[in-house]
Amino acid sequence: MLRVRQVAERLNCSISTVYNLVETGKLGHHRCPGVRVSEDQLAAFLETAKREGEPAPQPKSAGSRPRLKHITI
Repeated sequence: MLRVRQVAERLNCSISTVYNLVETGKLGHHRCPGVRVSEDQLAAFLETAKREGEPAPQPKSAGSRPRLKHITI
């Protein structure tokens, strides 16, 4: 069973995004002291996202810096 932080790392997204997926019912989960996601539930979510045409999050490459769209230089 994966914790929310671990799911966020695998999906390359924020913890709040994972909680949002849980709350909207897009990501299956279990509630046992906290939210836990099984490997099967995560795989099902990724398969559903693939079928719906949503791009799966790409892993962060080592040394890459995030782009800050709100800052203009």
